[in-house]
Amino acid sequence: MTVQPIDGWRFFVKGRKMDCVVDLEHGKCDCGVYAVEKILCSHAKAAGTSAGLHICTLVCPVYSKYFLFAGYSENIYPCVGQQVEERTCFPPDVKRGPGRQNKSRWQSWLELSKMR
Repeated sequence: MTVQPIDGWRFFVKGRKMDCVVDLEHGKCDCGVYAVEKILCSHAKAAGTSAGLHICTLVCPVYSKYFLFAGYSENIYPCVGQQVEERTCFPPDVKRGPGRQNKSRWQSWLELSKMR
């Protein structure tokens, strides 16, 4: 991928399949992945690397270990006045249909491209 700076935070990234404008300040890319998932897409990684920024600073802080620890830092209690029953949970009974089972495996990119 080739990266061309537009200004301090915006870059034009010429990719393999798609050319995108990446805005690292606002966390946006033309492909849409960076804005939705808040995790770097390949275009944003290339732009951040060319800008000399550490990749960890560009990911949304919600994905950091500190947010994970904060979510589990306190005890979780049931609602007041709600009855809590102690029961043993068993897995559901699954009945298999007649006949041989289908194979399930991940197809390679070559097999997928041949199908299209």
